[in-house]
Amino acid sequence: MPRIYKLSRTGLKLLYKVRHHRGHGIHSPFVFNLVTKVIEEKAPYHAYDDIKFALDSLTEKHFKLNKQNKLMFKLANHFEVKRVLEIGSGFGVNTLCLTAPSSSIECTCIEISEQKAALARKLHHNWPRKINLYTKEELPVLADKQDCILIDLNNYNHLPADINKYLMELSHEKTFIIVKGIRTNKRYQMLWRSILNIESRTAVLDLFNTGILFFDKQLYKWNYQISF
Repeated sequence: MPRIYKLSRTGLKLLYKVRHHRGHGIHSPFVFNLVTKVIEEKAPYHAYDDIKFALDSLTEKHFKLNKQNKLMFKLANHFEVKRVLEIGSGFGVNTLCLTAPSSSIECTCIEISEQKAALARKLHHNWPRKINLYTKEELPVLADKQDCILIDLNNYNHLPADINKYLMELSHEKTFIIVKGIRTNKRYQMLWRSILNIESRTAVLDLFNTGILFFDKQLYKWNYQISF
């Protein structure tokens, strides 16, 4: 019997590095531009200094901006979001990044850990943005469509059975959904796969442990594996 070999997590990451690095092999102009001008862009935005200043004001815990945090800012900035829903906001670092591009951005956050939510509120206190933080497990009923929806499975994995219906009701054609932690474990992989079945989604960017879904009808329904 032939042996079946499985790639290790490190090996799988290396495979992602080979595929579509710097936009190679991507035929969609939209995706190519997003990869080369946003995802792989490394400009030192002034907003990073503002975010770091806010993070340094928190004496209880020290945070550093990583490339995932910066990606949240770059996506929100590129697509000029106005309304953001963050499911599993953790200590609030990504909240700052998602709302940094404009003072007109409104963000609704859900974080069921009281400890994390308490620190997040301290970060929000001196951050000049409209942020509403919920600590109940139930997802809030929102009247307005959202431009960006972030789901961090490492902070919130109690997604209801009808999560796709919930997401669809809050999405418009230009909405994009970010899902973090999609390969943390097998359960999160299953949650990610179920979200991939959401109606009307088109292009999907798979950044190994982060996925991004789009609903733009001008895009082909295609999955892209991106080096990140």
